[in-house]
Amino acid sequence: MRGGICFLALVMPALAAAYPDDPYRSPMWDYNLDRYLGEGAEVVLDERIDLKVPPFAEDSAQVPLTVDLSAFDRPVQTVITWVDLNPIPHLFTVEPNTRVSVVSLNFRVQQATTVRAAVQDSDGVWHVGSAHVDAAGGGCTAPSVASANPDWEATFGEIRGGAFSPADRSRLKVSVRHPMDSGMVGNIPAFHIERLELRAGRGEANLLTMTLSESAAENPVFVFELPDAPPVYDVWMRDNNGNQFERIVDNGGAR
Repeated sequence: MRGGICFLALVMPALAAAYPDDPYRSPMWDYNLDRYLGEGAEVVLDERIDLKVPPFAEDSAQVPLTVDLSAFDRPVQTVITWVDLNPIPHLFTVEPNTRVSVVSLNFRVQQATTVRAAVQDSDGVWHVGSAHVDAAGGGCTAPSVASANPDWEATFGEIRGGAFSPADRSRLKVSVRHPMDSGMVGNIPAFHIERLELRAGRGEANLLTMTLSESAAENPVFVFELPDAPPVYDVWMRDNNGNQFERIVDNGGAR
């Protein structure tokens, strides 16, 4: 009996270390925290992680998402976003090498769901912000517009964008022509951009690296705000078929 009591004493502290309650009561809360942040991760709910999505997705295949870190005053190691009830919940992971105040990307939504943004600070603690989007659904299993256009290859991989300097930060917005097929439509395999690197000019060091999953929308639009960014950017992307795309962007637009 004494040994059994000692065993209980050993396991009770581990059981007491639980995640905070989900304010949206999603059935996927604990599972996705384990899956994307690691079992036993230290997680706190943090209002400084300002996650913005529309209250209702008028187009389930094109839903804007913005992670605003302007109020978060800790160094950031990693940003991970996911969509709780999507067939493939993960949306993107960003690993910055400089300060980043805003990251935005449009995504697909399969049904009404809670969306998450988790930010890891320099101590390894994950700060989580959440938002809910209502939707008619079906965005993940709808075919891309490109699949119905026989001339889609004419503009495939074309990057457009510009960099601007409002107030004390630099704002970069770029879009790329890509079908971003989710692999969930019959006879259409997954075909999507899987990696983006933002560099301080061609051949310079990475400002950030972003990895994407199949939940990202067709012809994705990326927005980054970097307080310490240089005026010239090199935007490089690669899809899961090995195609590479690159564009130099400065304050005068894309060239």
